[in-house]
Amino acid sequence: MPKKKKLQTLLKDLETLVNKYVRLRDRGKPCISCGEYRELQAGHFFAVQGYKALRFDEDNIHGECASCNCWNESHLIPYHDNLKEKIGETDLNDLKKRAELYKGGELNNRYYFNGKWQRLEIESAIEEYKEKIRQIENDLL
Repeated sequence: MPKKKKLQTLLKDLETLVNKYVRLRDRGKPCISCGEYRELQAGHFFAVQGYKALRFDEDNIHGECASCNCWNESHLIPYHDNLKEKIGETDLNDLKKRAELYKGGELNNRYYFNGKWQRLEIESAIEEYKEKIRQIENDLL
């Protein structure tokens, strides 16, 4: 029987896959913050460090250049405006509500419930993102 991966390893595995998916999903598009056409990273509107339950929320993650994602302290201003344009005001407001709920200790979602990561959901999501990536890569062929 194979040894179970540690939860932190599963989270890192899922993060790697989600980030790859976002880069593939947003390929050919400009940076969500500066609008330049550069190599993209998976940039979070609500930072992983402060909003861990939104870590894998696709509305919260978009293609962002390294300059904006890592070094531009004011990148969230244009990110917000462009995010509103990209996902719409309703979905942006819903994302903001999820962030408020998380800060209030009330956000439960697929991956994070009652303040705890959900191992089975994370394992399932890993397989789902592998398939999403496969589909996009096949479409590129």
